[in-house]
Amino acid sequence: MLNRRDMGVLSASGLACVFLGLNGCDTAQPHVWQPHVWQGQALGAPSSVKLYGVPLAKAKKLFLASETEITRLTNIFSLSDTASEISALNQHGVLEHASPEMIEVLQAAAHISKLTHGAFDITVQSLWNTAKHLTRVQISQEGIKQLWAKAYDLVDYTYVKINGRHVSFTEPGVTITLNGLAQGYITDKITQLLLRGGARSGLVNIGEFRAFGAKTWKLGVQDPRNIMDVIDIISLKNAGLATSSATGGYLSAEMSHIFEPRTGHNKPQFISASVVHKSAIMADGLATAFTLLDENRIRNIAKKANVHAALLMREDGEIIRI
Repeated sequence: MLNRRDMGVLSASGLACVFLGLNGCDTAQPHVWQPHVWQGQALGAPSSVKLYGVPLAKAKKLFLASETEITRLTNIFSLSDTASEISALNQHGVLEHASPEMIEVLQAAAHISKLTHGAFDITVQSLWNTAKHLTRVQISQEGIKQLWAKAYDLVDYTYVKINGRHVSFTEPGVTITLNGLAQGYITDKITQLLLRGGARSGLVNIGEFRAFGAKTWKLGVQDPRNIMDVIDIISLKNAGLATSSATGGYLSAEMSHIFEPRTGHNKPQFISASVVHKSAIMADGLATAFTLLDENRIRNIAKKANVHAALLMREDGEIIRI
């Protein structure tokens, strides 16, 4: 299972794909039910698409269309691309003509924030920026406290306003991250593209997973304490699966990349949370929030959100299944 990663920019080399059959690269025309696989890099992480039920020629067309769509969507959501929509919004505090995709993800973010009572909050970017800054400079304890207080004042998902295609921040200095949603969203969009193109069954992995069609997939969830170990096997059919790991992106030896928006702290209650939901974007956002919530709240939210299943791990190794 992939850990959460910072959003990156797709490179031409990262999009180089490999078409594999059951016996590797075969120049012979495969049977229509032979699986075809695209492997590459997307959003800074290894990605893949596995298709059943289409001939090789159609699979190649679908893979090329998927690459184009991944690139287009990354150009909207990439924090590291200064020309992306999210970078423009963070820089200017306003986006006059946001794309439909940006609006869709921002609306999903607001929904998950309300559902989790603020445990999921895209405005935590100010905390992440401050934490990253503090790893590079040496200042007094009082100066550190002032920086954290200033950053925390900018965290509130209600500061993001949407009016048609117009997006704005109600407070100067607010910045957002969509790293907790964009991978799931793009996974869903690629799945829809493949289905429209005639794919019958497959597994999409663009940082998060989405299975479609008749096949049931068995996916192992990594132990965040030792990536060579698997803590459980999850069966996935016509649903999305996302995992958020508190150990997946430490800013320093003591500091996780996951921040609690309501307190500013970054000591998650669970070091790993995996969520199965009918959509990968919902699984993505809820997995992030679930690392920060107690078990009872998670169970209540999971019921309201129609979560298919959740797998949680505490720091001491205790595993909770929902």
